[in-house]
Amino acid sequence: MVYEGMDPFLLQLVIIPFIVISLGLLVVWITKKIMLGVIATLLANILLELILYGANLSSWNITFPIVTLIISLLLIMKRRE
Repeated sequence: MVYEGMDPFLLQLVIIPFIVISLGLLVVWITKKIMLGVIATLLANILLELILYGANLSSWNITFPIVTLIISLLLIMKRRE
């Protein structure tokens, strides 16, 4: 069940990545624990995919947590300088 009012291309490549990666980075910022942010990103993406697309899980469930991990590590390294 794709959200009817929005282009699926825009939803999958812009909006969902922004939402789940931002949520993961927010969790890292609040808790100061990188793994909690990665797990929050994974769970948020799985939840959105199950709600919007049914039972299909995509490779984005691997990609988004990795992106969150990389950005979190870069931000923490920059903060320690």
